[in-house]
Amino acid sequence: MKYLNPLVVSLLMIGSVAAQAETLQGRLITRTISATFMDAPGVEGSSVGAGHYAGVAVFEDGRLADKQFVLNMDNRGAEGSYSGYATYTFQNGDALTMKFTGGWQPDGGGGDYEILSGTGAYKGATGTGRFEAVNEPWEKANLWDLTIRVKRGGS
Repeated sequence: MKYLNPLVVSLLMIGSVAAQAETLQGRLITRTISATFMDAPGVEGSSVGAGHYAGVAVFEDGRLADKQFVLNMDNRGAEGSYSGYATYTFQNGDALTMKFTGGWQPDGGGGDYEILSGTGAYKGATGTGRFEAVNEPWEKANLWDLTIRVKRGGS
């Protein structure tokens, strides 16, 4: 067996790790499935709530994913914050599960993801992401720009 130069081996390993990184970009439409809100006592115009929501993500590479998520919300009228958990399931069954935090104010809203786990090709995945609200004409749906940076297992 021939001796391999350690530098060559290191470069090959770095290349294989880099190949396991993926950025998913696309658009997401979400709707409320069920939600409950309660007025905050003594705090005019404020409420807290929790809900189940769903949506569909369309990624630039043509893939689709069903999104199911739950969140809790601190609603202070024109502004507020939320946190929750979401799972994106692709048509082939691969899935990414994330926690998220975010909020809104009069000039827009959005939030950040942290990948907790994955299945299929995403088993062992880690990473982060971002979602930003996009102006849309719908009364009962929301549109988001979406970026998820995935590091597949071990990278």
